[in-house]
Amino acid sequence: MLEIKDLQFTYGDKQLFNNVTFKIYNNEHVGLVGVNGSGKSTLMNLIAHRLTPDYGEIIWDKNITYSYLDQHLKVHDEVTIKEYLYNVYEELYSREDDMNKLYESMEHVDSDQYDKILDKAYKIQMYLEEKDFYMIKSKIGNIINGLGISIEDNRKLKALSGGQRAKVFLGKMLLEEKDTLLLDEPTNFLDAVHVDWLAKFLVNYKNAFIVISHNPEFLNQICNNIIALENRQIIKYRGNYDDYIRQRDMNMETYEKEYIKQQKYIKQTEEFINKNIVRATTTKRAQSRRKMLEKIEVLEKPQAEKKVHFNFKFTKSFAVDSLIVKDLEIGYSKPILPKINLTFAYGEKYVIVGKNGVGKSTFLKTVLGLIKPLSGDFKLSSLNDILYFSQEIKVNKETAIQFFRNDYPIMDDGQIRSVLAKYGIIGDLAIKTMDQLSGGEVAKVRFAKLSLEKSNLLILDEPTNHLDKTAKLSLLKAIDDYSGTVILVSHDKEFYRQLNMKEIKF
Repeated sequence: MLEIKDLQFTYGDKQLFNNVTFKIYNNEHVGLVGVNGSGKSTLMNLIAHRLTPDYGEIIWDKNITYSYLDQHLKVHDEVTIKEYLYNVYEELYSREDDMNKLYESMEHVDSDQYDKILDKAYKIQMYLEEKDFYMIKSKIGNIINGLGISIEDNRKLKALSGGQRAKVFLGKMLLEEKDTLLLDEPTNFLDAVHVDWLAKFLVNYKNAFIVISHNPEFLNQICNNIIALENRQIIKYRGNYDDYIRQRDMNMETYEKEYIKQQKYIKQTEEFINKNIVRATTTKRAQSRRKMLEKIEVLEKPQAEKKVHFNFKFTKSFAVDSLIVKDLEIGYSKPILPKINLTFAYGEKYVIVGKNGVGKSTFLKTVLGLIKPLSGDFKLSSLNDILYFSQEIKVNKETAIQFFRNDYPIMDDGQIRSVLAKYGIIGDLAIKTMDQLSGGEVAKVRFAKLSLEKSNLLILDEPTNHLDKTAKLSLLKAIDDYSGTVILVSHDKEFYRQLNMKEIKF
């Protein structure tokens, strides 16, 4: 179905792939894994022909169709959810319209034309039945219920949250039933019940897919193959995520031994050449060794996961409530939730949970003064020093260093790089434009900048989206160690249930 041959690709001075070769076959359910910044999204963009490799070939079978859900989703957003989803079947509805026009035309033609018209109409009807045209409503119903999409929501896509838009586009992809689905972090904006539904859907998907995910449980459910980015190479493993971990650990141990052995041989050979190349009696032997050394395919140094150190600086304590909410109605034109009455005590940690689109992010934006309340009242203590991590950010063509300098103009490059390094953003990652970074790398840059600010009220909206396991563990510790008040919005149960938090359900 898909063949990658001798793929090489470099970003700046960092080579992501070095002569990578592998194949994906029909009906394979593939998980694509690797640490943040290893090149997973870049590889997916190369596969989708959105990027061009430096060298090598990406060859799709000419009869294969595919669709792509990426991290930085861009779709036509001037249509409603219903229009967007039903547009999948636009060609079939057009055929139905042609059929109806044929039937209507019989009122105005001679009877000797009936058989010809009826034959044309019958052929269209057979085509529609073959394409399950009369099951469209049922198919769409299954998808919207499974993903938690409200098709009766008459808002245009541009008015939806990023998570809602991603779900609608995912729904459209599933309805299209292409030969291959390319999915980059599809569970980021799904509640647990919808992740379970998607897993069951993908397990039974008759065609192929490649999925990037940091969710091991999800990958275990859906995958029969794993391709892993390791040491600038791609290794394909049979089985699910657990099978991959077992095989990887054995392979990594062998690889590290081979690397150490090869490095020792290279060092000894170079020392021999340096000592003997100028001696008349041994120069031929030295030249022979040099030729042998030049022919060796040097193994990449085993890559260790970049350590990250999340940190939130604390200011001061106080003895009154951080936030009091009374009869608050939130929304844009009409209330999206019943009146909200809540008290957030200073120093406590809260997690707000609920279905996507229910109003969790809208609530945060309202109490932060970013959106006006429809009615009711809320009071943020004047003693609060607020630090806010929003779910969505518009990435543009500024580097991570420039992103810092917007708010910290007197910091020099060295100082900024020192902060970024604590979050795994090192080398040329600091001078790449933000739109070239992976979702996980963008999140780490944002958290790095937030680490410079002091606070006693931490508001985090879906902070674990795109973060790998190592980064999540560091973030978890930073929240646990934080002395102030925490208000967290998260769908990641595995993450927030490790913290002693009071749960608020919307």
